[in-house]
Amino acid sequence: MCGRIVLSSAPHVLAETFYLDVVPDLVPRWNIAPGTDIAAVVPNPASPGNLMRMLRWGLVPPWNRGDDGAPQLINARCETVLDKPAFRDAFRQRRCLVPVDGFYEWRQRDGRSQPFHFRARDGRPLALAGLWEPREQPGGRRFETGAIITTEANALMRPVHHRMPVILPASAWKIWLGAPATEAENLLSLLQPAPAELLLAHPVTAKVGNPAFDGPECVEPVEDERTGQLNLFG
Repeated sequence: MCGRIVLSSAPHVLAETFYLDVVPDLVPRWNIAPGTDIAAVVPNPASPGNLMRMLRWGLVPPWNRGDDGAPQLINARCETVLDKPAFRDAFRQRRCLVPVDGFYEWRQRDGRSQPFHFRARDGRPLALAGLWEPREQPGGRRFETGAIITTEANALMRPVHHRMPVILPASAWKIWLGAPATEAENLLSLLQPAPAELLLAHPVTAKVGNPAFDGPECVEPVEDERTGQLNLFG
């Protein structure tokens, strides 16, 4: 699964990377958790470029738009995303990129939980495959909710967790965002594990388990609690 992300790049870097028509007004965040807002890149219908909008992380299925107690789905499995009613329409019509500078995953071993931070080897932002749904609360307040698509782990992720987010290469962004609903099935081939050599990973402090702990220290390497060593891999 993917349940914690980082977005700390400067707004102008995000605008240049993702072909945004408007530079976003964002502050760096190193510990973005479900239930809070995540950035999403969507096509701009008025230009060849893209726009950034904010989604509440936790997609609410379309049949529960007005129910505050509705399930909030933070991940969608690539193997079933085209068939599950909760994601089917969004996959066909409401796809997005979720820009991140990294993400966390927890390794469970010997009764201990060790978080690891994964990032691009070249230090550039990554684009995760995402979906979004409009939502309206009682009283008429409208906003969007979103989920991140996951796939099986690559060789780098596998020692930590059996799933990872789908990372889309820049060459796939345009078709991912713009393919018509009738061609959505063709996009399934994009939902593959990223090459292991794309990423670097290292253990980080267990404090990232608390969403209130947010700052550059979240991504600083620490000793692996199990081995007592500073394990950097990738």
